[in-house]
Amino acid sequence: MALAIGMLGSPLAAQDSEEPSATTDEVGEDNEVIIVTGVAQNTKKLDATFSINTLSAEDIKLIGANGTAELLQNLPGFTGEGGTAGETHNNVLVRGLPQAGGFRYVPNLLDGLPAYEEPEAPFMNNDVFIKDDIMTVSVEAVKGGPGGILYSNALGAAVNYITRTGTDEFEGGYRLELGDWGHVRNDAFISGPINDNLTFAIGGFYRLSDGIRDPGYTGNKGGQIRGNLKYESDDGRTEVLVQAHVIRDKTIFYQNIPFAVANTRGPGTASDPFRIRPDDVINLGIDFSDGANVSPQTSSYNLFNPDGSALDLNIRDGINPEFDIFTAKLSQEFGDGWEVSAGLRYTAGFNGFNAMFSDPPVESDVLEAQQFARIQGINTDMGSALFGAYDNAVGVVSVFTDTVTGTDLTTAQAAPALLKHDIPVYGRVDAENFTADVRLSKEFEFGGMVHNLTLGGYTSYYTYDVESVFASGYSDISGNSRLVDLYAVDAAGQQVGPSISRGGIEQPAIFGLGADSEQTTRAFYLLDSISMFDGRLTIDAGIRWQDLEVDRITTNSFDPGNTSEDFTPSGTVVGSTSDTLSDNFVNVPDGVPQFASEEYDAFGWSLGANYRLLDDSPLGEVAVYATYADSFRLPGFEDFIFGGPATNASTGEIARGDLVEDIKQYEAGFRTSSSTLDLSAAFFYIDFTAKEQLGPTLPDLAANGAGGASCATIPTPANCPVVRDSFRRGLENYGVELEVSWRPAFAPGLNLAGSLTLQDPEANQTNEIRSGLLASDTNGDMVNDTNSYIVSSTEGRRPRRTSTTMWNFRPSYTFEALPVTLYGQALYFSDRFASDDATNVTIYEAYTQFNLGALVDVNDSLQLQVHVNNVTNSDSFTEGSSINSGLQFTDGTYTGVARPLLGRNAKVSLSYRF
Repeated sequence: MALAIGMLGSPLAAQDSEEPSATTDEVGEDNEVIIVTGVAQNTKKLDATFSINTLSAEDIKLIGANGTAELLQNLPGFTGEGGTAGETHNNVLVRGLPQAGGFRYVPNLLDGLPAYEEPEAPFMNNDVFIKDDIMTVSVEAVKGGPGGILYSNALGAAVNYITRTGTDEFEGGYRLELGDWGHVRNDAFISGPINDNLTFAIGGFYRLSDGIRDPGYTGNKGGQIRGNLKYESDDGRTEVLVQAHVIRDKTIFYQNIPFAVANTRGPGTASDPFRIRPDDVINLGIDFSDGANVSPQTSSYNLFNPDGSALDLNIRDGINPEFDIFTAKLSQEFGDGWEVSAGLRYTAGFNGFNAMFSDPPVESDVLEAQQFARIQGINTDMGSALFGAYDNAVGVVSVFTDTVTGTDLTTAQAAPALLKHDIPVYGRVDAENFTADVRLSKEFEFGGMVHNLTLGGYTSYYTYDVESVFASGYSDISGNSRLVDLYAVDAAGQQVGPSISRGGIEQPAIFGLGADSEQTTRAFYLLDSISMFDGRLTIDAGIRWQDLEVDRITTNSFDPGNTSEDFTPSGTVVGSTSDTLSDNFVNVPDGVPQFASEEYDAFGWSLGANYRLLDDSPLGEVAVYATYADSFRLPGFEDFIFGGPATNASTGEIARGDLVEDIKQYEAGFRTSSSTLDLSAAFFYIDFTAKEQLGPTLPDLAANGAGGASCATIPTPANCPVVRDSFRRGLENYGVELEVSWRPAFAPGLNLAGSLTLQDPEANQTNEIRSGLLASDTNGDMVNDTNSYIVSSTEGRRPRRTSTTMWNFRPSYTFEALPVTLYGQALYFSDRFASDDATNVTIYEAYTQFNLGALVDVNDSLQLQVHVNNVTNSDSFTEGSSINSGLQFTDGTYTGVARPLLGRNAKVSLSYRF
C-alpha cells in the first residue's frame, strides 16, 4: 500500500500529522526522514540516489518566511531573493541556471501534482498557487536524478509541498499572528476520523496587512481554505483521497526603487566592474527599508482596451489569484506485487496582475525640454489634426495633478526637480488545467535483485488567456507619491493646446499583449528502483519522453497590422485645452491576430545509485550516492507567445529555432545520520543548453539598397536586405552543497543547523551576435556617416543575480529548565551582476541578513512565538539596473532602479493545539 501512495508523491503513507514542538521533541535526524518526492516508493532520505532537501513543519516555523520564495532560499542551491517583491511573484533561481525571473526551472507541486502545468506563466508565477499555512506539514525539493523523469519542466528542481491529512486521532489548531506592518493573520485546521475507514482534514488562513512597504492602503488581503477526505479499506489495499483547495487572495507587488550614485568613474567593464555599495547609494526620496513606489494617489489609472473602451487599472488589487483546485487520488494493491495508482487534478480561475514598475528617474526640466521639442514637431506637421494647436506655446511645465484647477497653470504647484518614471501594468490571466498521472508498478525478484518497476503515463491539458497593458507616466519620488502632469504653456503661464499627459499618464499603452492558447502535453516514463545486497545498494534508472502541442492566437502590440491608435473621445474638440495627447498615440494589442500550431518533444533519462557504507559507527549511518541525469524543459509561454517582433514584416511569421532546453547533471555525495549529527554533501557539475534565440533584425551592411547606396551609410537607404543572427546560450557550473544539523552531546538543547553552497556558474554562447548598430563619423565633419555592427556575447559571463557563495546558519537553543527556545539565522549571498552583458558591467555587493526569534511553550497546548526579520535593518539590493552613461542626470550623477531588501519587521504569534 505504501508503495502506490509514494509513487503519487502523496504524504498519505509517510506523514505523521502531529506537528512537533521544538521545546519538547527531539530535533534532528534529518537524513532519517521518509521522502515521497522523486521516488517510486517511500524512501529514507539517507537512501536517496539523488540530491534532496527537506523542510519540516518545525523548520518552516523557525524560518518565519513571509512568502514562498523567502522560504525556498533556505534550501541549498536556491536563491529566493529575500521575498523582495512581496509575498508572491518573486524570482527563484537554482544552481546558477540563467533565467529572466520567476520559477522557470523550478516547478512547485502540491502533493506531487502541479497546481498549474507551466511554472513560469507571464503575470501568473507558480507561487500564486503556493501559500504555506498550518495545513503544510513539510516541503521536499529534488534536484537532478529522477526529478526530471517523474515531473514536467523539472530541469533545475522540483519542489513538493505536502498537505496535512486526517488520522484516527481528532486534533486541531489555531494560530493568531500579528505583525508590525499592520499584519493580522489567522491560521486554523481541524482533522480526525469520520468512521473506521474515513478521515478528514480542513484548514487554511486569512490575513490582512498594509504591507512591509506600506503603500497607504491594505496591501494584502485574503487567503485560502483546503480540505481533504481520505478513505482506506479494511485490508489496506485500497486508498482514495479527494481534495478541494480554494484560493481568494490579494498581495501587493513591490518593484524597483529609484536611486543615484555619484559619478566617480566610468561604467564598468568585464575586467573592472562598477560596484554598487549600499553606503554609496543616494536615496532620492523613497526609504529603502519600508518605502513603497506606489501610494493611494498613484494607484489608479485610466487605460484602454484594444477597442478603445475604458480599462481601469487599480493597483490596490495587487496580485489577485482566484482559483479552485480539485484533486482525486487512488491507489489499489492487487497482490503478487502489482499496484496501480492515479492522480487527477482540475484547476480553474484567474489571476489579476496590477502593479507599478519603475524605470530610471528623470529630471523634470529635461523631460519638459523633450516634450517641448515633441509638440513643436506636432505643431509643424501639416498632416496632423493637431497642426497649429501649440502656436503660442513657449515651453512645457510639469505640475502636481492635484493642484491643477483650470487652464491657469500659474496657480498649480510645480513638480520637483526629479520625477519617478512610472510604468503602471495591468494584466489578467484566465487559466484552466486538467492533469492526470497514472502509474502501474510491479515488485519482483530477478537475478538476485529486487526490482520495483514503475510505468507511468502523464497528460496535462491547460489553457492560458492573457490580456496586458504597460503604460507610462510620472510622479514625484516620495513615500507618498503624487501624480505629475505636463502641459504646454504660453508666456503668461496659461495652458496652450491639449495637455501632454492626463491623470499622471503620458501614454496609456506603450505595449500590450493579447493571447488565447491551448496546450496539451503527454509523457510516458519508466522508473526501475533496484535493491541489492540486502538493501544496502539501491539503483534507480529511469527514462521519460514528453511532447507538447500548442494552438495559439496572439495579438502583440508590435505585430504587423498594429498601429498607434487615436482614442480621442467623441465630442472632444481636437487641439483644445480639454483635449490630451495621452489618448492620441496608444499602442494596444489590436493588430491582425497571429495563428499558430506548434509541436515539440524531448527525451530524457537518469541513472543513480546509493550504497549504505555503515549502519552502526561513531558517525551513525553513512551512505554515498552518485547520479547522472539528462533532462529537458519544453517551451513555455514566454517562448511561443512572447515571440518578439515578427521576422517577416508582411505576414507576421516569427522564425524560431530549437526551443527545447537540455541539462546534463552529474552529482556525487554522501550523507550521515546519528543522534547528534546529520550531514549531507553534494558535489555537482551542470552542462545546460538554453533555447535557440534570434538576434534583432538589422540591415545587411555588406549590401546595397535603393540607388545602389551602401546599406552601411547614414541614413540607411530603402530596400536594404536584412540579417538576423541565431544563437544558443548555455551554462557550465561546478559546485558543492553542504547541509548540516549538529546537536552536540555536551550541550543538550543546542542545535547548529545550516547550509553552504559554493558554485562557479559560467555562461557560454554558440556565437557572437550582431545586436545593434553603432554610428560613426569617418570623415571628421562631426556628422555620423556610417554604421557598423555592435557585436555581443555572454561567453564567460556569470548569469545575472547569481551568487557564487551562499550560506545559511540557523542555530537554536532549548533550555532544559525553561520551556523556551531561542533561535537565530544568518543568510549570506555574495555579490551579483546586474546583467549578463559584457558592457556596463555592474555588481551589486554581497549582503548578510540576520533574523532572530523565540518560542515559549506556555503549556502543552499553547505556544508563543516572537520573530524578527532583518534585525540590523541591513541595506542592500537583490537586483537592479546597470550603471551606464545613458542613465545620468545633467550633473553627471548616475541613476537607476534597484530592489532593496525589506527592512526590519517583527511579528508575534500565539498557537493553540488540541
